[in-house]
Amino acid sequence: MHLNYYGKSSVGFLLYGSRPYKYIKQYLNCSSIDVSMSIKILFGKSPGYMIGSTNGLVCLSNDLYFFLKEDKWLSIYICNPSTREILELPECHHAHNDFVLSIGFGFCPKFNDYKVVVVKLLDSVVNVRDPNCCLFSLGVEVYSLNRNSWRSTKIVNPRSVLTTSFQGKGYFNGAFHWGGRDLKSSKRMIMSFQFDEEVFRELNLPNHPDFQKENYFLNALIIEYQNFFSLIIKQKVNMHVYDLWVMKEYGVSDSWIKQLTIEVPILEDRLMFQPVMSFENNGELLVLRDWYGRIVWYNTKTKQIERSKEVLRGRSIRYKESLVSLSTKKVV
Repeated sequence: MHLNYYGKSSVGFLLYGSRPYKYIKQYLNCSSIDVSMSIKILFGKSPGYMIGSTNGLVCLSNDLYFFLKEDKWLSIYICNPSTREILELPECHHAHNDFVLSIGFGFCPKFNDYKVVVVKLLDSVVNVRDPNCCLFSLGVEVYSLNRNSWRSTKIVNPRSVLTTSFQGKGYFNGAFHWGGRDLKSSKRMIMSFQFDEEVFRELNLPNHPDFQKENYFLNALIIEYQNFFSLIIKQKVNMHVYDLWVMKEYGVSDSWIKQLTIEVPILEDRLMFQPVMSFENNGELLVLRDWYGRIVWYNTKTKQIERSKEVLRGRSIRYKESLVSLSTKKVV
């Protein structure tokens, strides 16, 4: 009841600060509230990474995009910043020199389960029939909170691969999402990992002339806008202009529409803004960050900008408070 009712009105976002901060802090309605959690004890000297959040639970990792060497292990935690509960996941299987491409976290409604997926690049060999083409495999490790264990699968010579051109929320509708690219045609797409079937699916980008241009956007942010799967596109030519694309029917390519085009004013100090979060307050508030690391709220209706005084560099994710508990927990 708390999650379904109170959670709907308490959506804000979390910032995970890099060194020397190393804590999680929640922001809500243009202000910082006292929901912070020190996590420096988890990763030691490593800054750590915030993978994602759903239903008030947050997934953290000691690293991203790295080779798993003999002395390098992947440490992953799930925590609830509101209740201070934290769970260290069992070590997932890996061979030396596996390369971690990405990590995803989300909720599986079908089985009432929370899952973590680790995508790794495995062996890579030259194709003897085509020396310009390499054959490789993807290793997929899936953790289930219900089972408290990992399950391994392998995808041999996949037709598409994850990219880092899309950032943001990731989790939506029982799946985690990344940017992707077809290895043969180089076509850009969105790749999703479905937590119920534990398989990858492909979502097409909008069939619009803008997306046919290679230099249309500088980066894209995956968000949830008014309960729709959406993208915030930062234009490459006009770097202070953002397009909001909304998929009205999840999984249906023809349902993409351009909902908004927003021009953020260039201030006197000529700061460049980076989108860090979705829209809040019925779609009126866009959360950005300037190059100094300050959070910026831009009201799309009043055209007013409000900045935080605090400088906090790190990753931000959408978050809502909850009382969701971890089955095996350690309170810090």
